[in-house]
Amino acid sequence: MDEAINLDDVGMMSELDPSGMLPAVEDFPQQCREALRLGAEVEGLPEAAGLERVAVLGMGGSGISGDVIKALLEQDMGMPVSVHKFYTIPKYYGPETLVFAVSYSGNTEETLAAEGQAAAQGCRLVAVTSGGTLLERARAGGYPAVLLPGGFQPRAALGYLSLSIGTLLERMGLAPGFAQAAEGAIQHLQGKRADWSRAQPERSNFAKQLARRLAGYVPVIYGSDGLLAVVVYRWKCQLNEIAKVPAFCNVLPELDHNEIVGWKQLPDLTRRVEVIFLVERDTHPRVARRVEITADLIRDNLGGVSVLHIGGDSALEKFFGAAYLGDFVSCYLALLNREDPTPVERIAELKRRMAEEPGTAETAGNDGGENI
Repeated sequence: MDEAINLDDVGMMSELDPSGMLPAVEDFPQQCREALRLGAEVEGLPEAAGLERVAVLGMGGSGISGDVIKALLEQDMGMPVSVHKFYTIPKYYGPETLVFAVSYSGNTEETLAAEGQAAAQGCRLVAVTSGGTLLERARAGGYPAVLLPGGFQPRAALGYLSLSIGTLLERMGLAPGFAQAAEGAIQHLQGKRADWSRAQPERSNFAKQLARRLAGYVPVIYGSDGLLAVVVYRWKCQLNEIAKVPAFCNVLPELDHNEIVGWKQLPDLTRRVEVIFLVERDTHPRVARRVEITADLIRDNLGGVSVLHIGGDSALEKFFGAAYLGDFVSCYLALLNREDPTPVERIAELKRRMAEEPGTAETAGNDGGENI
């Protein structure tokens, strides 16, 4: 962290963000509205009759769309939603399973492998992508695809990836009222954009202030199980990829049965940690009490503890509003760290090495590690 970085210096921020991640974050409300339009235009959707479950295949910034759909719509749809972030899906998935194969690039190897298995097992498929092999497979296989605009990092395309799926589910009769609720969330986001954008000075911009507070610390994000569990995971991933810092997350009440104890040792380390609790304003009273007690018990072992109360009139407003704050904070923290928010060199290098040296089950254990 460099105290000389002025988060009100728009010119300096543009120099540190040459690919425009922060402007992309600011344009997120418009992206969400465009996602609703894209979902409304897809033709040839599968029939909903006889469906028993929905599955979403995807990795990283694409895969979190499945977590969002599960958190927001599973209960209202009355059928299970599963998210698969691996090369395979259960063998019992078949024609009664609606599968969304989500890969922004269209070339994610794990997603393509799982999509191939889903097609072979007769699942009802829908692709969500900007192109690549996944789009080619959808066209060859005759199943529908949401064609997203290119030029984004997957982590900057959450609206495209998730709201388009919600729109399709509504059109199939599985998620009534989704688009109307999404429009309310978009209006909510527009207000938050004014509060947290570059143009708002740091003295009155909470996103800039929180990023300043996190500079030089390891962020740990806590939230309650359910909707906010996805939000805290989103924060963790955005802080990793955009700000290039280690960040971690966990959920209440489970963390009170294990992790709360772990903050006792290694004081030189734990005092470089800032814990942020994300709490719905109308959360369960026992969860609110847990946050209060947990924060009190661990505060003296940490660099700092913050409790943020998440507002909103609907689940969509709460989710996207809280996630939007995390995107802004991650961008501002990247700039304070003099990091370009866009590149993810280690992911690119890992993909390059994986392409050059495909592993096998026979060689997987010969990596210099311990055999147990």
